Amino acid sequence: MIPVVADADTLFGATTRGLLIHLDYQGLIRLHWSPLILDELSRALVDTGRKPNHESARRHEQLMRAALPQAEIPTQRVQAQFASVAPAMRSAKDVHVAACAATIQTGGFYPGTQVVSLVTKNIRDFGVRSLEALGIKVQRPDAFLLAQFRRDPPSIATAFASLRATLRSAPEPDHLLERLAADGQSLTAAAMHDAWRQGAVRL
Repeated sequence: MIPVVADADTLFGATTRGLLIHLDYQGLIRLHWSPLILDELSRALVDTGRKPNHESARRHEQLMRAALPQAEIPTQRVQAQFASVAPAMRSAKDVHVAACAATIQTGGFYPGTQVVSLVTKNIRDFGVRSLEALGIKVQRPDAFLLAQFRRDPPSIATAFASLRATLRSAPEPDHLLERLAADGQSLTAAAMHDAWRQGAVRL
């Protein structure tokens, strides 16, 4: 079980977001965010037209909270870690994301766990080596998901199938994989597609 902090840009894509949530449901990861991350996500969804207004985006936030009640790290605890991670960052606007991971790392959430994964598309704004020294492993979502699939294909496939079963549109596996690739997770989608076509996994 891997503790994971997902940046807003990772949660932005609906298929990626859903897959991460279902990976948590399967007990493969423990997904986390903060109110600051959710606020950034909501603003992005409105700004890009994915949500019609802020009220709709806030309702979406509540659905995410209901889906994973244990995922949220309180703002006050995150802010208390700003100073510890700021020197490791290349951009001030993402300090709150690294601080969320640092809160999990130092707050006794997962005793014995030495590394918290921070999953973001915007990796250039994070001092990867400096954060690694703090026990925070920064990865792009495609690299993170591909590594999980290669490590345990059946379990990741089960999470994917579970996500697919919850969708009203009932997409075929290849169609949902196309959506995952459109989110930016092209390598993961390709690996899952190949395994599915070969009969190695069921999606």
